[in-house]
Amino acid sequence: MIPKVHRRRLFLLTLLLGACWTGLALRLVQVQLGDNEAYASRLERQSQLRLKLPARRGDILDRKGHILALDLEGFSYYIFAPAGDPYRTARLFSEVGDVPYYVLLSKLRRKGFVWLARGLGEREAIAVRRWKLSGVREYKEFRRAYPMGDVACQVLGYTDVDGKGIEGAELEFDEYLRGRSGWALRRRNGRGGWIPEDLPMRPPRDGADIVLTLDAEVQSILEEELKAAVERHRARSGMGIVMVPRTGEVLAMANVPKFDPKHPEDYHMWTRKNRTITDIYEPGSTFKIVTAAAALEEKVISPEDSLFCEEGAFLVAGGRFRDAHPYGWLTFREVVELSSNIGTIKIAEKLGKGVLYRYARAFGFGAETGIDLPGEVKGILRPPSAWSGRSLASIAVGQEVSVTAIQMACAYAAVANGGMLMRPQIVLEVKGVGGKVLKRMKPEPLRRVISEETARKLVEFLEGVVERGTGREARIPGARVAGKTGTAQRPLEGGGGYAPGEFVASFVGFLPAEDPELLCLVVIDTPKEGGHYGGQVAAPVFRRVVERVLSLPGHPLSKRIQEMLKRTPEMVRVPDVTGLPPDEALQVLSGIGVKGEVQGTGGVVMRQYPEPGCEVPEGGRVVLTLGGGGISGGKLPDLKGLTLREAMRRLKALGVGVRMYGSGRVVKQSPGAGVEVRGGTVCILEGRR
Repeated sequence: MIPKVHRRRLFLLTLLLGACWTGLALRLVQVQLGDNEAYASRLERQSQLRLKLPARRGDILDRKGHILALDLEGFSYYIFAPAGDPYRTARLFSEVGDVPYYVLLSKLRRKGFVWLARGLGEREAIAVRRWKLSGVREYKEFRRAYPMGDVACQVLGYTDVDGKGIEGAELEFDEYLRGRSGWALRRRNGRGGWIPEDLPMRPPRDGADIVLTLDAEVQSILEEELKAAVERHRARSGMGIVMVPRTGEVLAMANVPKFDPKHPEDYHMWTRKNRTITDIYEPGSTFKIVTAAAALEEKVISPEDSLFCEEGAFLVAGGRFRDAHPYGWLTFREVVELSSNIGTIKIAEKLGKGVLYRYARAFGFGAETGIDLPGEVKGILRPPSAWSGRSLASIAVGQEVSVTAIQMACAYAAVANGGMLMRPQIVLEVKGVGGKVLKRMKPEPLRRVISEETARKLVEFLEGVVERGTGREARIPGARVAGKTGTAQRPLEGGGGYAPGEFVASFVGFLPAEDPELLCLVVIDTPKEGGHYGGQVAAPVFRRVVERVLSLPGHPLSKRIQEMLKRTPEMVRVPDVTGLPPDEALQVLSGIGVKGEVQGTGGVVMRQYPEPGCEVPEGGRVVLTLGGGGISGGKLPDLKGLTLREAMRRLKALGVGVRMYGSGRVVKQSPGAGVEVRGGTVCILEGRR
């Protein structure tokens, strides 16, 4: 007989158990009937995994199909920490990956997802598999590779570890290059293994290929010569551009020093920038093309008009401008050839602020060129309302203005292209799957800057710079080269004047001058040995780059230029035809295969250009300035204070005979200043030291 107290306890226990089973039964019914879909969905999420299927990033190629950047299959490894031996895992992966040991170890000591290595190659992947580390999982993805190393590194840019474009063409064309990732569903069983079954998926769509206008061979040549120049002159850096003037296609765009696009984090940000479009510099004398072009187009001066260059020093608004060498009287043509600052300033004064600014803007300064690369800057060109009393003089000679290398290259390309400014082109086409062309770029004229006649005159001037002026180190045997040197003081960091003894040397030129096909710009920043002038430092780099490009076997551009050079006539020596009647002078020139161009009025040739003894190509031109009937108002100028040589040159240009006594500077002249010049007038000059 069970005691009453025990029966009561048994009853309560039975009641409690019955309530529990009833609750479980009700819960089971609720789960099976009411929350079935919710729990089924949870089961689906826990057993299913949505895998990302990465798309292959498109290739970047040069104009001849050489691959500059591509995606290779890589292997990445991750772990859910803590798992396995963190010390061994950190040590082994620090040896094959980019993450240091102590960084990995710190991450492995915490809970959560940890990337151990990204984008390893096949050899490293085999080694990782042999380690058989607990908890380590493998994931296939693509890694960016640059088969030509650091060639064109600043133009190409680079990607981050996830394959996203960060700089250069990788960033600018990321939308085309990156493609579209796909996905696939997979289901795990209770033991964590994959269940073989067909589940929904979306395949990845690979990125498009970008074909650049660059030529890898020309790019390599430019980079090598820039590097050699920077080392030879112990310079801070160098920039260069090679392009086709008539289309605006950029064949090479280089910056030295360079960086490794596979490991950009190991280099300073400064070396990763494409400084030809992101950095500005004061151009110096290469900017004089603007002043010269405006003067010719506006007809404020003719090529053979003379300007007195003040013997090398000229005071403007309280500041003194100097020439590298003292000059007296120079023609407009000689002002350009010899790069006279003073002569250029006097021409700018004839133009005025508004006209000079308008032409500078027309040539593209103070605005982006529109090249398809990120980070381009406008440069600095202030409006005339912000100019000081000496700004007109400063800007005319390339001071108080800052430009990019691509702006300067495009400006000279406009001259070479008959006065038409082209948009610089860095991409030829975009190709999709199977080589289908998705987008093709065409040469894009922007505007006419100057007339074809003015452009032809400027080309003659620039050809004279190379033949007889400051750019003689750029001469190439058998080719007619046109170009301009530039030497500018380097502004202090943060402004406030110029760094003493620091200069930027530059040269920009093109050839053949009669039908330009190739343009090259070179800028060397802060050369410290072997001179600092553009003609000493940058012009030889131009020559070596162009000579190497022309020697490339089978290169389409070099072949075309070589064909032109083969047709280049022999050089002939110019005879002295001064003092002859124009008809007779033209006949003499025609007899040696040279054309004569007559300017001015008068009965005889008083001046010729090029001067007697100079060489010109057969079929070239000699400019003849007539006199004998009086020009420049028909009155004798005041010659006192001039050197006898300069006074004689000026009188000769007026058609006046000269007799000189003594030496040094003119202290007396007869007839005096203001006397009307007549046929046969002879001026007697007395000189004294």
